[in-house]
Amino acid sequence: MPKKFGTGLFIGRFQPFHNGHMHAIRDAGSLCNELVVGVGSAQKSRTTDNPLPASVRIRIIKSALKESAAIKAKIMFLEIPDFHDNERWFAYIRKKVPKLDVVFSGNPIVKTIFRGHDIQVIAPKWYNRADLSGTKVRAVIRRSGKWERMVPKGAVSVIKANERAITAGPKQ
Repeated sequence: MPKKFGTGLFIGRFQPFHNGHMHAIRDAGSLCNELVVGVGSAQKSRTTDNPLPASVRIRIIKSALKESAAIKAKIMFLEIPDFHDNERWFAYIRKKVPKLDVVFSGNPIVKTIFRGHDIQVIAPKWYNRADLSGTKVRAVIRRSGKWERMVPKGAVSVIKANERAITAGPKQ
């Protein structure tokens, strides 16, 4: 059965990647032949809200996706730094992903930017949003709680290997 879109973009910070992200990417991937996973705030790491560098976040996502045969789209990754200038940010993405058919995002600013350039935006169906967010996962990790059930099985070992970055707090 043909997919509805050629290339889609799913943007997130993935600090860390959790089951809600996995469900949203699975849904987005079911609609696209290719799905670009945009790792936002790519230049940030070692802060309270952004403890993990983009390279580690990508490793976590790849590990999680390897465990999931349910995603049929070709997956690619794009590190997206913050520009604090919407047009520069958009131009950066368009340069890296010139053939873009749809963006998956619930972020109002992202919606406004892409719709302003006549690119369709679909809000992902969030899975268990009340219990799953990067903020909540980081909080459980920091208090040495049972966070493993909050992330895809394939992500657990990579997150454990980088747990110190999450619990250490911001750089001084």
